[in-house]
Amino acid sequence: MIETVELTKVFRSRGWTIEALKGVNFKAERNKITALVGPNGAGKTTLIKIISTLILPTGGRAYVDGMDVVSQAKEVRQKIGLVTVSDRLMYYRLTGLENLVFYGTLYNMGLREARERAKELLDTVGLGDWGDQPIMHYSTGMLRRLAIARALMHDPDVVLLDEPTLGIDTTSSRKVRQLVRRLAANRTIVLTSHLMKEIEELADSIFLIKSGQVIMNGTPAEIRSRAGHFAEALVPAEIVKDEMEKYVVKYENGRALIRGPEEKIATLTGNYAAVDPTLEDAYILLVGESGADFRPYQMKRGGAWAHERPF
Repeated sequence: MIETVELTKVFRSRGWTIEALKGVNFKAERNKITALVGPNGAGKTTLIKIISTLILPTGGRAYVDGMDVVSQAKEVRQKIGLVTVSDRLMYYRLTGLENLVFYGTLYNMGLREARERAKELLDTVGLGDWGDQPIMHYSTGMLRRLAIARALMHDPDVVLLDEPTLGIDTTSSRKVRQLVRRLAANRTIVLTSHLMKEIEELADSIFLIKSGQVIMNGTPAEIRSRAGHFAEALVPAEIVKDEMEKYVVKYENGRALIRGPEEKIATLTGNYAAVDPTLEDAYILLVGESGADFRPYQMKRGGAWAHERPF
């Protein structure tokens, strides 16, 4: 299980201060997939980095299976597997098998044990026939699945997946989602994604985060219910003002298909149809548009912010 209590993170440099997390209370339970959902710059990746011991919190506490991520960081790292949004931790001239064996040895596996585990995981992620090929020949989707295999080499109890289907095709995305569902058995899974259909398909619990704060949490059904009564209508495009723009599904032939809270749609037209809100509808209503996507830990080369922690 993962739990954070009033977690804060403040980045400071010459001329600016950014509150990336503001008193975040978060919980992810075993045997469940918990989703962190929010706009770019909301604090999702910062939270993942703190839980995975890559950066230190400014205040509050974070625990993985009861262990403090600051005072028991070494023990926490044995418990977690991490797949980042831009996973570049592979050696492209090595084969998939060789990459996994290498990472296995970093977890004190013997070569025989590491090879057996690597072969098992290559089969698990659907890359068994590609294990002997240099990964420079892998597609983006294959690399994402290999990254998941790498994160599982030491059989962690907790797996953190930061946008695991980002930038991959539909078929590869489906394979990754199937894999994530299988991983949830006897593990704690935390997933971030901007794809509401993906979240709706996978998540048992959702935390909506905006501007560094959790604004709501619940099951997908509970989040949808918070949206209230929704309606859909086709209206002339010119009557859609700025405050209603976020509810537009599409523009076509001078008209706008608009979908939003019934009371707001009724201000534009009396000719509308009631619809059940989707998770995407609820997200647009409750979270809205993102602000500035400012990522202070990317401001220095070489991951300088990670050096807050004396490894």
